[in-house]
Amino acid sequence: MTDRVGPQSSGGTHNDFPGTADVVVQSGQVLGGVHFHHAASRAAPPPRQLPPGPTHFTGRGTELARLAALVEPSDTQARRTVVISALAGAAGVGKTALALHWAHTVSGRFPDGDLYINLQGYDAGPPLSAHQALEQALVSLGVAPAGIPHGLDARVGLYRTLVSSRHMVIVLDNARDAAHVRPLLPGTSPSLVLVTSRSRLAGLVAREGIQRIVLDALTPDEAVELLGSVIGRQRVDQEPAASAELAARCAYLPLALRIAAEQAAARPGLSLRALVAELGHGSTRLDALATYDGDETTAVREVFSWSYRHLPPTAARTFRLLGLFGGPDISVTAAAALTGCTPAQAIRDLARLAGLHLLEAVGNDRYRFHDLLRDYAHERSTAEDDENDCRAALRRLFTWYLFTTESAGTVLGVRQGPAPFDATSGDRPDPALEIPFPSREAAADWCETEFLNLLATCRQAADIGEDVIAWQLPVALRSFFQLRRPTTDWVSAAEAALAATRRLGDRRAEAMVLRNLAAAHFYGGRYQENLRYNQEALEVCRAIGEEEGWFLNSLGDSLVLAGRFEEAVDCLGRALAAAERTSDAALAAHSLENLAPAYRALGRHEEAVAALREALDIFRDSGRTFGEGLVLDKLADLHLALGLFDEAMDFSTQALALHEEVGNRLGEATALDVLAQACASKGRHGDAQAHWRRALAILADLDHPDAAGVRERLRNGSAI
Repeated sequence: MTDRVGPQSSGGTHNDFPGTADVVVQSGQVLGGVHFHHAASRAAPPPRQLPPGPTHFTGRGTELARLAALVEPSDTQARRTVVISALAGAAGVGKTALALHWAHTVSGRFPDGDLYINLQGYDAGPPLSAHQALEQALVSLGVAPAGIPHGLDARVGLYRTLVSSRHMVIVLDNARDAAHVRPLLPGTSPSLVLVTSRSRLAGLVAREGIQRIVLDALTPDEAVELLGSVIGRQRVDQEPAASAELAARCAYLPLALRIAAEQAAARPGLSLRALVAELGHGSTRLDALATYDGDETTAVREVFSWSYRHLPPTAARTFRLLGLFGGPDISVTAAAALTGCTPAQAIRDLARLAGLHLLEAVGNDRYRFHDLLRDYAHERSTAEDDENDCRAALRRLFTWYLFTTESAGTVLGVRQGPAPFDATSGDRPDPALEIPFPSREAAADWCETEFLNLLATCRQAADIGEDVIAWQLPVALRSFFQLRRPTTDWVSAAEAALAATRRLGDRRAEAMVLRNLAAAHFYGGRYQENLRYNQEALEVCRAIGEEEGWFLNSLGDSLVLAGRFEEAVDCLGRALAAAERTSDAALAAHSLENLAPAYRALGRHEEAVAALREALDIFRDSGRTFGEGLVLDKLADLHLALGLFDEAMDFSTQALALHEEVGNRLGEATALDVLAQACASKGRHGDAQAHWRRALAILADLDHPDAAGVRERLRNGSAI
């Protein structure tokens, strides 16, 4: 303070006193010493910086319980070690909402206040540097701007000193990575630190031992609950199906759900069904999931872009190309085929995308999008990638699936007849991407894991005009379909394959696919369709001069099922002649095992047994376990019909073991049914009931019409 008395004053004095008014006194005359008594410093109120908690907070019970376990009421005051938890997850999944909701819940147990710093790691603008963030924190802790050190290390030291004895809640929101947040972590402190990030912050987990909680999308029920809390429970309850569909279209992502709910709330006269229709798919859905006020933070596309723009070029390209594929997930090897890179590079790119929650890891080497991110990735690919490059990427992936499926089918060893394509084709994928199948189980397990992707490939190949792959892949899948998935999926894939062959005008392919489609109907218990397509297949085969042995065999089997036994014997006899002409032992064996039921129906039991015995020898000599099981089934059924129940039980028990060995589920059900009937005929009703229950479980799982007959026998307790 300066007190000046100008020349015009009577005393003509001029006094300068540096300082504040608290330490200055003015008097005309001072006698004795002057003593200054400083008033006690006014204590600054503790900072209370948490933004408002989210309205309509829903779900997250598991995550809240994990957070609550970090801070027990009994030890909050006594604790001297900082507790740090990181909430990680994709853009829009609700990390900040959860952090703020819980921080408000526990803030009363931290009397020294709360700090909130948005690190802007994934915002429209540049991230907040540690230097800037520490300045913000130190000012909040009462340090005058002039007293803040210039160097980063000095700022870190002062910050940690100030919080070392304080009980605070510190929320570090939207961190870019571990290095971004590490300078803001207290050393020793009774404080609670919550970090949110799209990164998994693996470095903090490894070095600092933080407790990481990864947030996924809401459950369907939680998503509908969130919609109801914004729109109104009554309106949601009036349209339950539309509400569930609306939640699904939002991929159960909280940001998208809130945007959709706000749109519905703003238009109370609009039905939720109409809003679902407006959302659509792809770019249309991303357009719709934005508020009308131009706020980038409430537009799903913009929020995703903040993560995407930080990707290095190779990871960004991988992200875009992944958006092209219609399958539900992808393996590392499949991603390498899609992108044309090495598996090692694919691992790095996929791990980076998962680390930023642009992908979700769903196993040791598998990843998936949620639907909205897939839409965004596809949109970026359309905008940034050359159309020919995209087509080439999908072709690489589809070709890899085709060759790998054919390799698996060869190991499964079920499909007979001509191969769908030349395995020495120049399209063969890079040897580094080949998957070895050391056993039938390994081959079947790979097909099972990739099944939905294989179906998606069949559909998408047809959609983009890759018709050769569209017909070859379902044929390559035939062994797996027969063993594990004799369902309507087989029929759908084969029908799409047939359309592809006709677009191509490839009659040989058409004949192969017609035979495959007939088999799909046979294994589904639709025998009229089976007969029709086998007849068409043989007609095409003859029209183009193709060797007809296998087509005759398939048609002969259909004629048996149709009850046309004399025709069946003639047709299968010609198939046997073709087998002899071409030296095809497998064709001979299958023709013989199909002849046996026709002989039996015609009362020629000795010929039936002889045909089955000859077929059994061929299958055993060639190591064809699948065919051996089929023959044993027919031997069991024949002996059951002849009243030779012990023999029927023996043959069906052998057949069951072989079906289990190769994974032939429908064969297992057939063997169990015959075994149960034989047991019932022998008075072993408990065993019969157990076998029928096992058979019924398999047939019901396959949605097979034969389940009705087994169910009836189970009720009656005897063969009928």
